[in-house]
Amino acid sequence: MYLVAEESIIGHIKRVLFTKEDDSYTVFDIEDDSGRVIRVVGCAPSLAEGLRVRATGLFQNHPRFGLQFRADTVMALPPDKPEAIAKYLASGQVRGIGDTLARRLVSYFKDRIREALDGDVEGLKECPGIGEHRAKTIHEAWHKHLKERETYILLAGMGLTHAQILRTIKVFGENAPARVQQNPYDLIRFVHGIGFKTADQIARRVGIKEDSPTRIQAALLFVLEQAQEAGHCFLGLEDLVRHTGFYTGAPEQACSQAILEVQRRGDIVVDKGKEGLRVFLASLYHAEQEVASRLRLLRKRNLEGIFIDRLPDWLSTSQKQALQAIKGAPVSVLTGGPGTGKTTILKYLVEACEKRGLKVALAAPTGRAAMRLSETSGREAKTIHRLLHFNPHTMQFACDEIDADLVVIDEASMLDIVLAMHLLKAIGSKTRLLLVGDADQLPPVGPGCPFLDIIESKTAPVLRLREVFRQEARSSIVTAAHMVLRGEVPNLSDTDTSDFYIVHKENPADVATTIEKLVCERIPQRFGFDPIKEIQVLAPMKKGDCGTDRLNAMLKERLNPEWSGKPGFHVNDRVIQTRNNYEKEVFNGDIGVIVAVSSDGGISVSFDGRVVHFEQDEAGDLMLAHAITVHKAQGSEFKAVVISLHTQHYMMLRRNLFYTALTRGKNLVVVIGNRKALHLAVSNDRVEPRNTTLAERLREG
Repeated sequence: MYLVAEESIIGHIKRVLFTKEDDSYTVFDIEDDSGRVIRVVGCAPSLAEGLRVRATGLFQNHPRFGLQFRADTVMALPPDKPEAIAKYLASGQVRGIGDTLARRLVSYFKDRIREALDGDVEGLKECPGIGEHRAKTIHEAWHKHLKERETYILLAGMGLTHAQILRTIKVFGENAPARVQQNPYDLIRFVHGIGFKTADQIARRVGIKEDSPTRIQAALLFVLEQAQEAGHCFLGLEDLVRHTGFYTGAPEQACSQAILEVQRRGDIVVDKGKEGLRVFLASLYHAEQEVASRLRLLRKRNLEGIFIDRLPDWLSTSQKQALQAIKGAPVSVLTGGPGTGKTTILKYLVEACEKRGLKVALAAPTGRAAMRLSETSGREAKTIHRLLHFNPHTMQFACDEIDADLVVIDEASMLDIVLAMHLLKAIGSKTRLLLVGDADQLPPVGPGCPFLDIIESKTAPVLRLREVFRQEARSSIVTAAHMVLRGEVPNLSDTDTSDFYIVHKENPADVATTIEKLVCERIPQRFGFDPIKEIQVLAPMKKGDCGTDRLNAMLKERLNPEWSGKPGFHVNDRVIQTRNNYEKEVFNGDIGVIVAVSSDGGISVSFDGRVVHFEQDEAGDLMLAHAITVHKAQGSEFKAVVISLHTQHYMMLRRNLFYTALTRGKNLVVVIGNRKALHLAVSNDRVEPRNTTLAERLREG
């Protein structure tokens, strides 16, 4: 086997022909110093005409496009020739210097332009019309840009992509190359979107050996963090050793030694359960302990009952029993499906408290859920983060004690163990807590399952509402949801006044095209819903012929035809935030519509009327949302919901997922899929178990 030596070409960007949406693939022309124009393909940073670059790779003969240079790395170099510098400055790459100013500078300094830019402020003031302030601005912008470029080049040389470099620089600043060189595995913990595989490849480049304890310890923590993302609070010791060995190839003894070392550092906790040793990330272990301890203290408090006058006759027996239990309990749980009267009880309870001069705080885990709670209760409702005065700069909750006699948390099934801990820490000695939610919905996106664990532990009053009231029973959506809970396939007759429909399509491609027509034509024409702002498509998975990826591409082409086939985000795209951005108060699952796209890659999004601007490196947390997964829709409600349900997604077809999807629709739900998928989704009542210890700890107390 013969190794082919890589080549390097240096020149100026003559033209950028194509850039893939995620910057993973670019096609551009380089004009080298001899005047030869070379077609280059590969992963490259955001490029501009005039930029001087060094591309390293191999020449290849493409069967269709002929001779090309396939670049493994593309590094930006400072431009040197006056005309290249002029183009580069005019491209907007150096903030504060535009086309007019660039022409003026190059016209005056000519061949001395690079010397003037690299020099001091006084030298720039030679140019007519450039005073002290503007010269200082130009000097700072150019030198700051050179430092950023140097940092970029070093990180690109380590193998990071454009998007990863931007996020790494944002986290570590100009010290990023040194930090990555010292321990590439820090990227996993601190830079979103970088996993063990990417960090491990960088580690090899900077010389970290395969059997390095640092590498094995990093893999161990990565496995636990992946388990956390899957909802678990711990992994069994044997599972952790096996998965760590899978990622590293390390023997069992080396993995066990890594566990001891990481435990000694305090990053993990190992404790003994009924089925053997369990390994927790330290933060999750302490969160479960804290929640259990706070709940035990809370339920032992002897609080004076909320005085409620004679309950009105229009309340059902189950509603009266629930109110009687809630008014006397320091902590209680209210659960039930749609139409069972949770909102009625909540409104009556809040009004009774207000009549007695008692303060009530209403909150929910997400902005959309809080907005809906405010609409149904007629009172102000906040996100839990706002209620607890979360500071995005310090990442701390500033509220030591909530100023309320009663705290009501709606959509409490969405509470993960960490947020539950912060909430319970702020419940004062004279405050009651009521958790309201639907126990049959999907578990929270984050780790743990405190709502279900509290119910399972039977250590607090749990009020289950099962009766569907006459007014709500008129809704076919409500009827269908309760049929699914009973394991029955909804078989309701379609009428002109119905709000629930099933359309049978056996072929997954037919499912997708039917959804496209429903969203873009039939539903807007018949029901008057806005296809971009008021209709939400849900699917169990991203992949497949009728998954969210394919549906988003089809729907964008129809709903935003001006940008059909063009990469990136555009005005009128419906998008979803995929991770919490506390600084901007935009959270995982928030949905909005793009109202502006700036030339530097920034995006402005309207979230229910509130416009938020995202810089280029922050826009990576947005995804198209004409179609989203059911998990992403938790806690949200939409005027019209269209559900894709096909056996292509058989692994995800479960009753709680289908039920959650159905209950996202307020005025209309349409299910499109094959009969087998419908029967699978209804009959499969298996709930994916989560590794938690909260119920166990509550029972022990």
